[in-house]
This record gives sequence, C-alpha cells and structure tokens, in this order.
Amino acid sequence: MTFLMLILVLGLRRLESGWPHWMIDSHRHQAWLQRLANRFGNSLMLWGIGVLLPAVVLTFLECWLQGFWGQWLWLIFGGAVLLWLLGGHSEFRQVDELLVRGRMSDPEGFAALAEDEFGVQGDPRDPVVQQALAEEVLGREKQLFVAIFWLVLLGLPAALLVVLNGAWAQRAERDNTRWATTLNLWLHWPAQRLLIFSMAVVGDFAAVLDCMRGHWFTLQGEDKQLAMAAQVAMDVPEQQEGSPFYRIIAPLESLQGLLLRCMAVWLILAAVWVMFS
Repeated sequence: MTFLMLILVLGLRRLESGWPHWMIDSHRHQAWLQRLANRFGNSLMLWGIGVLLPAVVLTFLECWLQGFWGQWLWLIFGGAVLLWLLGGHSEFRQVDELLVRGRMSDPEGFAALAEDEFGVQGDPRDPVVQQALAEEVLGREKQLFVAIFWLVLLGLPAALLVVLNGAWAQRAERDNTRWATTLNLWLHWPAQRLLIFSMAVVGDFAAVLDCMRGHWFTLQGEDKQLAMAAQVAMDVPEQQEGSPFYRIIAPLESLQGLLLRCMAVWLILAAVWVMFS
C-alpha cells in the first residue's frame, strides 16, 4: 500500500491542478510550526508537539487501519498527508515548463517562471543565474528523494518526521539550536548517499566515484558533494543545433534527465523492497 500511495501522489503532483495555497506554499511546514509556536513557544515542547506527536499518531493510525477497507482508508488519508509533505506541484514538471520556454527561445518567460517557481532572479543568460537555478532545482529534488527514501524504508510516519524535522532545523538555526540541525544531517545522509550512487549508476560511474573519494562518510557539506556528483554524472553534449539561448540551458536539461533516470531507479528499488519486505 505504501508503494501504491507513492505512485498515486507522484502522479497527482504532475497534474496542473489548482491546489489550495496551504498545499503548494513552499513554507507550509514552517507555517505549521509557527502556528504551534504562537501557542506553545519555541522550546523543545514545540518539536514534540509539532514533529514527534504527528508521527506517533500516524503510526498508531496505520496500525489501527487494517483489513480491506482500513487499508483503502489509509491510502486516502495517508496520500493526503504525503501530498502535503511533498507539495502539490512537482519539481520535475516545473523544470519541464522552464525547458519548454528555453526551447521556444523565450528568455523573458523563462526568467519570470524561474522567479515564480524557484525564487531565482536575474538574466537567465548569465551563467551565475543558471548555476543558482541548477542548485535550487537540485536542492528541491534532494528533499523529494529524502522523503521517498524514508517513506519506502520505514513508512509514512518516518517520512513525516524527517520532513518536519527539516523544517524545524531551519527554524532552529536561527535560535542557535544545534541538535536539530545535526539530527537533520544524519537523517538526510543515507538518502543523499544513495542518490549520489544512483547518479553514478545512470551517469558516469567512474567519474562520480572518483569525485566522491574520501567524502562518502563525511556528514558536512552534503549539498556541495551532491552538486559535484551531479556535475560529473551529467552528460552535456556539444549543442550544434538550436537557438543560442537553448544552448545556454542545455546543462539544466541534462540535470533534469539525470534526476529522472535516478527517480526511475529509485522506483524500481522501492518496488523490489516492497515485494520482499
């Protein structure tokens, strides 16, 4: 049922539906914690009520909803929770829309969409802007892969705990609370390493292993390591055709292709895991 829930939610996120703001807001998890903080303060109690308690409730609910109809109720309810965790808009579809504007040689439309969807401003012809956009895309996709990893491994309560703890860690950094950030790093570490290995499998295996030599077991700098692995795993051919602007965004299209191949590998592994677990 977990795998079916994942496929259903991933499909719904690809639809161009008019989701409510609370489902697509990029700060929806922080907003949830802020509402609780207004009542309970920013102490450890907030983490227990806003992060740990929902995960525990989901665990008991999943155990209680057994049988044929119970499993279908869990699919519907759990799917709604997972959709809120991942967001109603697919990062893959947003990048596809950017690439369509690139193929149409529409820098103005590309820049407007990059600002609306990814918060990246500036002339898209500028290599610095393209680099910032690629980092933003890769960061969002990493969050998706992390949630999928824990969903498949330990179920929806684990995915909820990881996602909300990540939102808490962003708040905690402002309060100089290190334990939440450290916990977030540890929770992201196995999924991020599996993502890098899948990049090696679908990309340049030797190049990825070479750039990660000595970094596999380090906890800090995961975003930098992921960006380096993606850079060497991508296959960016020399663009002989297309408009000059399309040639500029070719690395973004290559990154999109790399992440889509990684997603295919992850879904295959998830299906195998569910079959034998």
